[in-house]
Order: sequence, then structure tokens, then C-alpha cells
Amino acid sequence: MSRSMTKLTSLKSEKRLLDRRAADQIRSHILEGVLPAGERLLETQLSEELEVSRGTVRSALAQLANEGLVQQVAFTRWEVSGTSTVDAWEIYTLRGALEGLGARLAAANVSETDGMRLRAIADDLLHAIREGRFQDATGIDFDLHGAIIELARHERLAEQHRFIVQQVRFHMVQSGFLPNDYEELIAEHKALIEAVIAGDADRAEKLARNHNDAEVKLLAKLLKQGGSAKPIREKAS
Repeated sequence: MSRSMTKLTSLKSEKRLLDRRAADQIRSHILEGVLPAGERLLETQLSEELEVSRGTVRSALAQLANEGLVQQVAFTRWEVSGTSTVDAWEIYTLRGALEGLGARLAAANVSETDGMRLRAIADDLLHAIREGRFQDATGIDFDLHGAIIELARHERLAEQHRFIVQQVRFHMVQSGFLPNDYEELIAEHKALIEAVIAGDADRAEKLARNHNDAEVKLLAKLLKQGGSAKPIREKAS
């Protein structure tokens, strides 16, 4: 291949980049609650707002459908996915299983520096809660669990965890299913971190698996009753 040809940029790669960027923007609006559950997504409107082709928008929406954030209805239109008790129960129980394994593996790999990092994130979480910055606290909470998963040194686990955390975020925003006892949340995270740092794999796994116990028990009860998930709101500061 000539030297001049090596300088060309693949248009195919550029198109894929546009697909990802379009998906990123739409995803952001969904996870922030700007686009609520059941909201219809018009390809033409999205194409105009994002200044990309309808084909690019369609590819972006297909990607988000694979992530469970949007759905195609009767092959004719797109809309933001809804939430249900079944969805929530599956999401929270799967999260517990993944984070349980992650905590077990992390306990076998943790170093002194890793422990300092985990405690620093926990301190950030504590300060955010004490100051009433609950939205920040939610993000820090996810960062803390992500840091533990990172210590597991298990890329496939990390990939699946990123996917399920996105589903958790989506459900929390769309349904208002949030922690109602932040003091308990602080205590749970402290115990989990100390178990990981101590290298206690059994205890770390158990604590991580049981992290969403209250939510899972409520969802299981609602499933048996055939009801829908009622939002669990955060307490007033």
C-alpha cells in the first residue's frame, strides 16, 4: 500500500464512531431521566437534533435495545423501555451474584494501596451523605462497587458488571427505587470494605451478595402478590 493511502481514515470506522456517539447521548438522557420510561423515540427528530443520518440513529437505538434501555414496538417505532417488578428483581439479584463473586476475588488480590483507595471512596460517600448530596452519593456508591470489581482482575466479570449497573441506574431513575436508609448504607459499605481489605473472601462475598437484600425481599414479596414495584424514596436530609 502506498504511503498516501495509509493516511486515509476509514469511513466505516467513522460511521461506527458516530453510532457510538449518538448512542452515548441518547443513553445519557435516558439514565438521567430526561427521557422517561415509555417515551416514544422518533428517528427523524433524533436525527435532526443530533445532526446525523437516520441510519446512524437507527444503529444507535439498536445498540441501546441490546442494553435493555430502549425497545422496538411492532418493528415500527422505538420507545424508552419500561420497568416492572420482574425486571427489578432480576436486576438486583443478578447484581448481587456478580458483586459477590467480585468481592471474593478482590479479597484475594487486595493490596495496602488498594485498601487506602477503597477507604478514600468510602469517605467520599460518607461526606456526600452527611451533606445531603444524595445524587452524588449514588454515583460514589457505584464507583465503590466498581473499584471492588476492578480488584477482582476478571475482565469478563467487569464487563457484565458494567452492563448490569447500567440497568440498575436505569431502574433507579425510572422507578424511583432508591435507598431509604443511608445510615445503614454507610455501615454496609464499611463492613464490605473491611472484609475485602482483611482478605476475608467468604465474608466479603456474603456482604456483597446481601447488599440489596431489603430491595430483593420487597420485590420477591410483590412478585408473589402480583403487584408492581413501589418506589423506595430516600429519606429527607
